[in-house]
Amino acid sequence: MIVDLVRHADTGRRGHMDGRSDPPLVAGATDAPCRRHAGIAWMRIVSSPLRRAHDTARALAAPLGLLVQTDPQWTEFDFGDWDGMRGDALAAGTLAAFHGDPRRNPPPNGEAWDAFGQRIAGALQALLADVGGDEAPVLVVSPGGALRMALGQACGLPLSALWALRIDYGTRLRLRVEAGGDGRLWGELLELAQP
Repeated sequence: MIVDLVRHADTGRRGHMDGRSDPPLVAGATDAPCRRHAGIAWMRIVSSPLRRAHDTARALAAPLGLLVQTDPQWTEFDFGDWDGMRGDALAAGTLAAFHGDPRRNPPPNGEAWDAFGQRIAGALQALLADVGGDEAPVLVVSPGGALRMALGQACGLPLSALWALRIDYGTRLRLRVEAGGDGRLWGELLELAQP
C-alpha cells in the first residue's frame, strides 16, 4: 500500500502541545497544502476526527470529489495535563526528558507511549487490510505526532530519528507499507515533501 501522511494546515499555535485540544485553522491555511499537493490522485482520504485535520482533509478531497472518512485512531497523542500548553512553559528539562524517553517521562495524566504506538500501528494495519496492495495512494491527514508514530511503526525507526524529523504544517510523507510474514508492519519512506 502507498500511503501519504499529511500534517494538518496551520493553526497559528506553533510550539503548543495540542493533542486532544483542537484549535481551528487560521484563515486561508489550506490554500498552500492544496497547491503543493494538487494533482495527486488519492483513491481514499482518511482523517483524524480533530477539526484541524478534518478541515485540511476536506480541502484536499474537494478537487477529487472524494468524501473524507474519519478514523479516531489517527487522533494526536494525548498530552494529558500538558495539553494546550507551550513546550517552553514547562519546567526546565521536562520536555527534553519526555523527548528523550517518553515511556519513563510521560505527561501527567496523558496517554501511555506504548498505547499510542499500538493505536497508530492498528490504524495502519486496518488501512492495509482495507486497501491491500493497491498502488493508488491513500491519504491520511493527522497531527504531527501521529504521523511521526506511523513512520516509526511502519519503518522501524528509533525514537531519536522521529524527533529529528521536522514535520511542519502541510508536510507530506509518502510511505510504502506492507505486512511482513509475521503480520508485523514493514515500510519504507518514499518521499518527504516539506512546505
